[in-house]
Amino acid sequence: MDDDIEYEKIQPVYLPWHKPLLDRILSLKQQQRLPHAILIDLTSGEDGTEFIWHLVMLVLCTDAADVIPCGQCRSCELMLANTYPDFFYVSLLYGDKRKKMNRDIKIEQTRELIHQVHLTRHYDNLKVVAIYPAEKMNIASANSLLKTVEEPVPQVLILLVTHNKGKLPITIRSRCQILTLDQPEKQVALDWLLEQGMRAEESEKYLEFAGGDPLLALKLKAQGYAGLVDDFKQQFARYLKNSIDITTLATGLIKFDVGLVRLLVKMVINAYCYQLSGLDVSLQARKTASKAAAREIFALSGQAERQLMIEENNLNFQIQLEDLLISLKQIIKRSKD
Repeated sequence: MDDDIEYEKIQPVYLPWHKPLLDRILSLKQQQRLPHAILIDLTSGEDGTEFIWHLVMLVLCTDAADVIPCGQCRSCELMLANTYPDFFYVSLLYGDKRKKMNRDIKIEQTRELIHQVHLTRHYDNLKVVAIYPAEKMNIASANSLLKTVEEPVPQVLILLVTHNKGKLPITIRSRCQILTLDQPEKQVALDWLLEQGMRAEESEKYLEFAGGDPLLALKLKAQGYAGLVDDFKQQFARYLKNSIDITTLATGLIKFDVGLVRLLVKMVINAYCYQLSGLDVSLQARKTASKAAAREIFALSGQAERQLMIEENNLNFQIQLEDLLISLKQIIKRSKD
C-alpha cells in the first residue's frame, strides 16, 4: 500500500435497529451456543464495518450492559485501539496499480485469514475473524475459505457480513447460521432522523427516496438529492418529447456521484414498472395496463443493476447510462402505441 495513505481507527457504531440482531447473538453467547460461522445479511446499504466492530466488542466484552460493551475491560480497550490480537478483519484493499480500492477480496487475503484462524490464541477468549463485504470474495477466495468453514476450529468465530448473500456460494452459506440485520420500522427510522436534525417533512421524503434506509436518507439529504430528482424529472420529460437528446441528458447526470445516479435511474425505472403494470392506478386503468411493457421494464431493471456497476471511467458509465435511458424511452413509447 502507498505510504502516504492514512487509515483512521475503526470505531464501533450502535444504532437502535441493531438491537434485535445483537440480542440474538448475545443470547447465543450466554447459552454457549454460538455457532462457528455466522453469515449476517445487511438489508440496507450502510457500511457494515463499524457495526462489525460493535458486534465483536460485544462478543468479547466481559461486562456488557445489555447490548452495549463496557468499553473498559481489556478486550474493549484493545478493540477500541484496533489492536486486539485475536481479531482478524478482511476487507477490500487499496490497489497500488489502479490507485483505487480493489474490486474483490483476493485469495491471498483469505489465506492469511485461514493462517490466523489456526494460530494459538493470545487470550482465554474467542478468536474472531470477519470478512466484509463477503460477497466481494472472488471464486478463488471463497473456495479457499470453504474448508475452514466446513471444519470448525475450537473457540473461533467466523463472521461473514454481506449486502448480497445470494452472491456467496451455497457451499459456504449452507455451513453458516444466517442472520439478517433488518432495516428499522418506519416510525423508528423517522424518529432517528428527527434526532439527527431533519425536519418531519424532510424525513418522510428522504426516507421514501432511500427505500426505508435511514442512513441512506441522511446521506441523500446532505447531498441535496431532492433537487436532483426534481431536475431529472424535468430533463427526462424533455427527453421523452425529443426536446433534448440522450447525450445531453446523460452528460448532465454523470456530473453527480455515481451512487446517486444509480439510485435515481433505479427509482425512475421502478416508478414506470408500477405505472405500466397498473399497480398504482385506478381499477379501470388496470384493465388496460400494458403487461408486455411491464415485463420489458422489469427486465430493464435487472439490466440496470448490472450495467451501472461499470465505473472504469466516465465515458464507460455514460455509455451504459445512455443505453438504459434509450431502452426506457423505447418501452414507454411502445406502451402508448
